[in-house]
Amino acid sequence: MHLVTSTYNSPSAVVYSLACSFRGSEERYLVVCKTDKLEIHALRSHGTELVCEKEIWGAPKGLVQLESSKHLIIALDIPQARIIALDFDPHSEQIRLHHTSSISPLTHRPSVVQIEPNAPYKVTESDLRVHELTIQTMCFTLPASNNVVAIAYTDHSGHGRLIGRTGDKLDPSPLIPEKELGTVPSLIIPVKIEAASSEPTFGLLLFADKDVTFLNTGIEPEVEEPRQSGKGKGKGKSRSKSEVKAAIQASMVTINVPFEIVTAWTQVDGTHLVVGDSFGQLYLLTMTMEPGFSMTCTPLGQVSVPSTISYLANNILYIGSHSAPSQLVRIPEGVSKSAVEHLGRKHASDDGDDNESIEVVLNHNENIAPILDATLIDADGSGQARIAAVSGDDTGGSLHIIHRGASFRESAVLSGLPHIEGLFALKKYYNTPDHGYVVATTNTGTYLFSVSPSELTYLTSDDLPAITRTARTLLLENLNLPGLDAAVHVTPNHVSVVDLITGKSISSWNPPKGDITAAAVDVTTNLICAATSQGGLYCLGIQAGGMAKTSECSFTSKAHSQVSALAIYRNILVATFWGSNETISMTLPNLQPSNSTPATEPSAVSAILLSNFGESQTYMILARLDGALVVQAISPEGVPLSNARRVVPLGGGPIALASIPAQGNTGARVVAAGKQTVILSVLNRRLNVSSLPITDVCALSAFEATGMQSSVVYASSTGLTFGQIEQLDKLHVTSHHLGNDSPLCLGHHPQLSSFAIGCMRVATTSDNERYYIRFVDDSTFNDLGNIKLKFLETVSSVLAYTYAGESCFLVGTGKILSGQNEATEGRILDVDGQVSSIQQYKQRIVAAINDRVAVFDVTSGSTMNIEDQIAKWERAYHIQTLVIRGDTIVVGDKLRSVAVLRLVEHFTDDEDDDMDIVERRATSVQLETVAMDMAAIWPCAVEVLNGGTTIIAAQLDGNILTWEVDGNRLEARAAFYLGETVNKFIVLPQRSTISTRPVALFVTNSGRIGMLYTVNDEDALRLTRLEQQMDKFVKGLGKMRHSEWRAPKLLSASKKPPPRRGVTDGDFIKKFLELDDEHAQKIMSNGSAAEQIGRADEEQIRRCLEELATN
Repeated sequence: MHLVTSTYNSPSAVVYSLACSFRGSEERYLVVCKTDKLEIHALRSHGTELVCEKEIWGAPKGLVQLESSKHLIIALDIPQARIIALDFDPHSEQIRLHHTSSISPLTHRPSVVQIEPNAPYKVTESDLRVHELTIQTMCFTLPASNNVVAIAYTDHSGHGRLIGRTGDKLDPSPLIPEKELGTVPSLIIPVKIEAASSEPTFGLLLFADKDVTFLNTGIEPEVEEPRQSGKGKGKGKSRSKSEVKAAIQASMVTINVPFEIVTAWTQVDGTHLVVGDSFGQLYLLTMTMEPGFSMTCTPLGQVSVPSTISYLANNILYIGSHSAPSQLVRIPEGVSKSAVEHLGRKHASDDGDDNESIEVVLNHNENIAPILDATLIDADGSGQARIAAVSGDDTGGSLHIIHRGASFRESAVLSGLPHIEGLFALKKYYNTPDHGYVVATTNTGTYLFSVSPSELTYLTSDDLPAITRTARTLLLENLNLPGLDAAVHVTPNHVSVVDLITGKSISSWNPPKGDITAAAVDVTTNLICAATSQGGLYCLGIQAGGMAKTSECSFTSKAHSQVSALAIYRNILVATFWGSNETISMTLPNLQPSNSTPATEPSAVSAILLSNFGESQTYMILARLDGALVVQAISPEGVPLSNARRVVPLGGGPIALASIPAQGNTGARVVAAGKQTVILSVLNRRLNVSSLPITDVCALSAFEATGMQSSVVYASSTGLTFGQIEQLDKLHVTSHHLGNDSPLCLGHHPQLSSFAIGCMRVATTSDNERYYIRFVDDSTFNDLGNIKLKFLETVSSVLAYTYAGESCFLVGTGKILSGQNEATEGRILDVDGQVSSIQQYKQRIVAAINDRVAVFDVTSGSTMNIEDQIAKWERAYHIQTLVIRGDTIVVGDKLRSVAVLRLVEHFTDDEDDDMDIVERRATSVQLETVAMDMAAIWPCAVEVLNGGTTIIAAQLDGNILTWEVDGNRLEARAAFYLGETVNKFIVLPQRSTISTRPVALFVTNSGRIGMLYTVNDEDALRLTRLEQQMDKFVKGLGKMRHSEWRAPKLLSASKKPPPRRGVTDGDFIKKFLELDDEHAQKIMSNGSAAEQIGRADEEQIRRCLEELATN
């Protein structure tokens, strides 16, 4: 089973940020580093604007800017520790690689890279070693000329110690002699404190639990000045090590603060520092050295828990977060003045009633990281699955409902128009861009409305009397006639050309037999075709002087002669029929059948559109009554092309179609609305299908108004709605905030229409944690109640259970008592350990409890009861993951193994002599090991694919591995480095009929939602060859090769990782579709004859990539 990975939602967690300017421009920029990309935003009056984005292959470990050269320096880890220097050009808004250097020696020992402060600079690599093994935090001290690294570490007894080492050789520095600390700091910050009457003071702030210690690093060490010749000159002053140490000790000041763990900081100016803690509280630290060091801590308010803070300008801060939306916040002007008045305090007051609260200017990005658990739901019954995910931190969390699709902005609603079956938008003047009328039709009549910028006016039959109001309108379209603003109006009884200025009919035509059942018009040729209930088809030519029949044909020889829908594009006519469900194409104006064989659909077609979306390829779009939308590429003659058909299920019919013309940079689009609504578009020669969040659509039409591009009007059961289609590929996230509860696990029960969320609530005033089970309605997000667990009891798993009419949630818990390392108690019912996972096996319950798997019987009656354990399977390590798919049971422990189990039942026959009945009864149940693999180091997520034959696991090291179940062993198949921790795999329902099938999705700590696809063996070979060819030409930031980046890695084990195989990076190979023909051909023709990719393979590769890009 060959897999292809693709990103559904890119990582949203922010790890580093930087406010700066670049050479050649005075403009200020914000540089944001996420786990997979580097973003450069220009500061504007309205906020920030993204001007440049660069993909990163590697794990970002730092981001700084050199003051002199303005180069950006990024430190990356994995697959090699690497320093990358980048040059950003503000005029071209492009990033150029200036220098890259690897700092990973072959011996895998730590290294130091020293970059000279003035550009041009040189890079000196040296293999150095320090003796401090348990380093807690470290930083370079100020001033930078000292070239000293301050290192805080813990010794063998657990005491905190501080030492300074030189930056070039890491020798002990006399500037910071080694000393013992009262507490172990979690963060060291170098500071420069300015004063108006003296030179600036350099120092360190050591942040520990509830206190901050200041250490002056500007004290001179022991020096000896050179002898001076001449009278009065003698030996210079010197200070001993003990004097320096005493001076440093005397300069140390400890101040109490109201926060514990500082997660981010920035120095605003020479006296102010802003810090944020793990509870999202922001504080302004104001420092002075007059007469000695003192500092006040002013609470600013609540923000997202920061991972990075950058000061932009005018009291505006950027708050980047790993677990919440990043923000731009403003510090009120009065805060710093108030802080200066309280500088005499030795600790900060907790009374913040008089402090102004910071203002959140805007949320900078929508962040759903870290995704801790997720599942698929279909809450509205539309058949369109959405992702339900939970994320959070110590301040609380959220339940998110996530899906991708187009965004729709509603602008106006007209109520009180039921039973609408058709909608048409009409221009008053052909050459104007805006529509002046909206026409709505029912089965028996027609309504006409005049549209103005401020209102919608109903027009009686006195206005435009040629548009009949007492019959159903089948077609109404503007005509391109010289010197005349006219429209064609089709009802079941006649075709009429209407003068839109006078409102009178210019010309009309009545069918000779039967009623008109379908009609279509082409405004470029002014040809209209009408089909009748008697099997006739007529082509009419329209001119300014009137209307005349050009040709006709009859379908009465067919068993089913009545046409269900018509469409015209240039010289092509497509017709579909009731009963036979046939689709035929004909040429205009003579109505001659094309050479193609009529196609038959499994369901009748009620509407057709022909469109090329502003490109060279024409598509035939069929709306079937069974709720399926068929998109078929056709030749210029109307012949369907092979391997160019796509079926999009919309949940139910009938389906309404509307074509939105191209405008500006926006190409033509087609909207299709059944039970679900989608919008079709073509980008880079690829057909894209995006969901549109509108429902209950009876009819729709494109509609254009001033300032509203790509707008539609649609009819629902209650009236008309006007709105604008905006982004086509927007991530829609509906979030329900859980307050102070941080979610840990999630379950969804379709029968109960509710979520069960295991939560932890952290008290900010103490270290106590309490755990709850919260129940939330899956459509309204209303809280349905909660269960508070016992003291010290934690929630670890949730299962939605359904069997024999019983529907409920099962929740597994654990209790770790004081002085113990693992849980010795837990519940689904009372058990002797933590229930880390629960699964349903038919009517039974299978649970992972500490280091064993246990099976429980379930009995139902007036209440459901879980009986005693009937079988167990034990492992030497704590079991973390339990998955059941069909009869396959897969277990993953925390340390190193994945195992496949089988539940074996032994039966006896009980005979009833009176009733002559033999009943089979299970006498014993056993869990047996089918296969096991001991190479899965630290598996963190496990799932079963391909009907139980493929096992997939993610490792804490960031690898994805798969095995095939081969009898009594697991055969290793795939190994791939993702670079992120996967928290869960979710198997997708197999509904797709295309060759590139989605089989699973996964969620990570960084907020990435990824998709896994499977392809057949032939396509797998083609895509693998393409990936290998692209690897030679497409490099990552710092000239990194893709094959090096995606090779599996074991970061914390001496064992050699497996070779990469079995997985193709879909995000990487999709870049091939963005290449011009010259670069694409260069990749295809590179290498030997065996390596080159032929034309036929290229077409199949492009088809696979298009399916990847649009699924």
